[in-house]
Amino acid sequence: MDLARCLEILSGVAETHGAPEPVPLTDDTTVAILDLARVVAHGVERKAAPLVSFVVGGVLAGLDEAGQQALIAELIEAIGAEPADATTG
Repeated sequence: MDLARCLEILSGVAETHGAPEPVPLTDDTTVAILDLARVVAHGVERKAAPLVSFVVGGVLAGLDEAGQQALIAELIEAIGAEPADATTG
């Protein structure tokens, strides 16, 4: 299954439950979110990556594409600048 099919399923589930439609992802935003997940997985803790992505998704929904890109870049820089905890990963 590919990302487009997953998003199609998500749209259907959202509609069934009366939730808002998922925010469409551009290729650039998709790459940026995956980069953020990689930074979190390697710099914080692997299991934190989907949780951070979920929370960031809620914030991204209110931003235009430029704002999304800026927020993700800021998060990547901030998380990447923190020293990794040797007990996680």
